[in-house]
Amino acid sequence: MLKELDTKEAGIFAFAAAMDAQRRNSNNKSLYSQEQVRKAVTARDLIDTAFVYTKLYINYRKTFIAVKAEGARRKDSMAREVLALFESNGYGVVSTPQGLIVRIDK
Repeated sequence: MLKELDTKEAGIFAFAAAMDAQRRNSNNKSLYSQEQVRKAVTARDLIDTAFVYTKLYINYRKTFIAVKAEGARRKDSMAREVLALFESNGYGVVSTPQGLIVRIDK
């Protein structure tokens, strides 16, 4: 089911952290096939359908793609089905204080 991560705010380094994350995201996207990118976009679209959130985006990391929904809250019972679909496809689903993260391994 859902795992929980204990993460911290970047504080005064938030701008530099955001710029570095954007650079790494851009560089890492080229490491994934079009099929893997399509899976991430589909996951993003499913999250958009089943959850209410403040921000939704895709992070391309070295070993996995992370689809993150900040402040995610379930809209209805469809959210359970979407989470079950992610898990049946082998995606990791993680809950953090900031929101929901779906991990698609390389």
